[in-house]
Amino acid sequence: AGQGRTERGGWVRTLNIDGSVADPVEDAYDHSCVLLALAHAHMSGHPDALRLGEETFAFLDAHLEDSRMTGFLETSDGAEERRSNPHMHLLEAFLAWHKATGERAYLRRAARIIDLFRSHFFDAESWTIGEYFDKGWKPAAGEKGSWTEPGHHFEWASLLVDFAARSGQSELTAFARKLYASAIANGLNRATGLAYGAVSRQGLPLDTVSRSWPQAEAIKAAIALDGSGGPDLKPEIEARVGRLFRWHIDPAPLGLWIDRIDERGRSLATEVPASIFYHLVYALTQYLDGTAQKG
Repeated sequence: AGQGRTERGGWVRTLNIDGSVADPVEDAYDHSCVLLALAHAHMSGHPDALRLGEETFAFLDAHLEDSRMTGFLETSDGAEERRSNPHMHLLEAFLAWHKATGERAYLRRAARIIDLFRSHFFDAESWTIGEYFDKGWKPAAGEKGSWTEPGHHFEWASLLVDFAARSGQSELTAFARKLYASAIANGLNRATGLAYGAVSRQGLPLDTVSRSWPQAEAIKAAIALDGSGGPDLKPEIEARVGRLFRWHIDPAPLGLWIDRIDERGRSLATEVPASIFYHLVYALTQYLDGTAQKG
């Protein structure tokens, strides 16, 4: 196995600075990120990306797929609870590979995630997506079973619109609109206009910190839904971009961002997570592409 790889062809969770393995766990979320990166590397002409992608898909199927074929395990040992979030990122990766290759096999993979979304993740009564489940995809006990994240509602919304366009399942746009609507109605701090970290299915705040990535995902969702047969969201897009800059980007040193803001608008940031860069780049390049087309 190469650096960062496991003997079975998967990828380790983390490395130390010197390149040695810090955490060897084979995690579904991490593999979704690897697959997304490899899809874009392939689109950029990297000579090894396709091979590495095929090897990673083979590992995913052999060691992370649920034996009942109801989604994927959290880790290859299968011992932990189930979450919707790795499946959302796998959907994102599958759609990226479909874009990179045009092969419908990747769209079929995406369709299986969509089936889980319809049957288990989406709650039709509250227009929300659960985060934590047991092995049978029943909501987890206690507060975890009621935990929903506005940022993930926004992410799912844009991915559903993307899948709907690729597959022809146009009815999924209605699900996307419901997720966006519930996140806007119940997931925002009314003082700052920023999305909370988490709210209950009833709309009660569970995590009142506003991180930067949900604000970026709100921009992406509004862009995806604009022109999809619903209301004109262009003013909403501008407002969301404005809030991202006002609270997270403009107050930070040039080139950095403030990741965490409390419910009164005060910075809680003690670090600048590199993982946020992906959210910012995606959202702002989509915004710039849209404004360039209008120009």
